[in-house]
Amino acid sequence: MIKKLLTLLLLSGIFAHAIEEQNIKTVMDTRVSKILSILKNSSLSQTQKEQQSIVLIDDVFDYNTMSQISLGRQWTTLSAGEKAQFIKAFERKIKYSYLDKLRLYNNQKVILGNSKKIKPNRIVFDAQVIGTDDTYKVEYLFYKNTTNNQWYIYDVVLVGVSIIQTYRNQFAEFLKTKSITELTKSL
Repeated sequence: MIKKLLTLLLLSGIFAHAIEEQNIKTVMDTRVSKILSILKNSSLSQTQKEQQSIVLIDDVFDYNTMSQISLGRQWTTLSAGEKAQFIKAFERKIKYSYLDKLRLYNNQKVILGNSKKIKPNRIVFDAQVIGTDDTYKVEYLFYKNTTNNQWYIYDVVLVGVSIIQTYRNQFAEFLKTKSITELTKSL
């Protein structure tokens, strides 16, 4: 079960891409195909698979927004320097987490769903990951960046659990007894 959930997290990185609303399905189909091809390519070393996958997803996460949401109200109390350090550390954590999950991929099938606009600036895109024993629902939460009118994923919900909300709860607990500097270093 844990291995399957980790595979879901791996695949969560596949779907994010700054795109126009009408192109979400097409772009996501393309991204999934590219990542799965990389993972299945036996001529690539694990390091090459990781590097190529990171290149495909690196520009697709809005680490600033993800960082802000994960810290909640604490974000507004940080200095500009603390924010910059936290964003860099959080970005690194997300990337390393992705790479850890990449190693668990074992030919699961991915079925893409459709997007549903839940607010003028929010879209949910669903997918299913089909393993040998179970099927898992994954939801990708997009938001519209008003600066460039592109859509970005700011969270992924795996089997009903928000990745960013999970971090937010962990960080809030950590910050009850420790500083933001200690949290940033721990990432």
